[in-house]
Amino acid sequence: MTLTVATVNVNGIRAAAKQRSETNLGILPWLENTSADVVLLQEVRANEKQTEAALAPALEAGWHLVQAEAAAKGRAGVGILSRLPLTHVATGFSHAEEQAGLTASPGAREFDDSGRYIEARVNTHFGPVTVASLYLPSGAANSEKQDEKYRFLDSFGHFMQQRAACTVDGQPENMIIGGDWNICHRRADLKNWRTNRTKSGFLPDERAFMDSILGSWPDESTQVGDETDAGRTGNPAGRAGDFYGAVDYSPTPLAQQRLREGASENPQWFDVVRRLNPEADGPYSWWTYRGQAFDTDAGWRIDLHVATEGMLERARVANNAWVDRAEAYDLRWSDHSPVIVEYA
Repeated sequence: MTLTVATVNVNGIRAAAKQRSETNLGILPWLENTSADVVLLQEVRANEKQTEAALAPALEAGWHLVQAEAAAKGRAGVGILSRLPLTHVATGFSHAEEQAGLTASPGAREFDDSGRYIEARVNTHFGPVTVASLYLPSGAANSEKQDEKYRFLDSFGHFMQQRAACTVDGQPENMIIGGDWNICHRRADLKNWRTNRTKSGFLPDERAFMDSILGSWPDESTQVGDETDAGRTGNPAGRAGDFYGAVDYSPTPLAQQRLREGASENPQWFDVVRRLNPEADGPYSWWTYRGQAFDTDAGWRIDLHVATEGMLERARVANNAWVDRAEAYDLRWSDHSPVIVEYA
């Protein structure tokens, strides 16, 4: 038996649920046919009533739904669909910390009603598993959105450090944080990395944040600022610590500590798909609708399963992870494709 988990940014659940053509029937047939037991949703962009209406056939078929909508209407929003009952639901990572008996991370309250984090627990044949849906801010260099993203990284990094030490029923917590992380950690995660070095999603301090959580594996040391990264003329976004693209952001003590410590040498969280595919380019999960990006596979790998060691080992046993990529451009119901992992 396995627990199969999918994560997907739906780019608006109401749009994703619509039939777009005779051959593109939207997310509902996908939900009917997927092997996933749990589907982690991002960018839902709807309130609970609207989401329930859009997903009514799936809910009638037995899927359970919880969601965290954003205070700003039509923005962000995350949810969890599950064939298994959901318990211990917490919206916002500060509330999740409190539910786990932890003190809320500095700055976390800012994001309580932003629709960017929800978690719940499912009971499996190998015990309880916490599944979380994350929609990390996309940012935009040289705008306040980038400041928001840097603040989020500071708080969420602290949350992950705290959460890694949590236990459930006296055992280390089994946990998966799936979602749209909006950061490519390594060059293999982005097809056209050279031309995107000044774009949010591949900035030095964003990638250094991922180093602090995941370590530099499979590289011996960080790619941020290495010879390839710099090229002949240097990285146009500078180096980690420059916080390229910020407008009014000042590095917090948490950011300063992260920079001092560098890439984690003993990570407690693991990028599951990369661990199963250490040498692969991609597999990409997002392609812009513009141009021929989907047809030429000019994608970004930003939709991740980040899991605790126990869940990584279960993924290794199952050894089955994939991007459920549409067969053609006009069959897509989102600009992201589901990323699916089996845990045995």
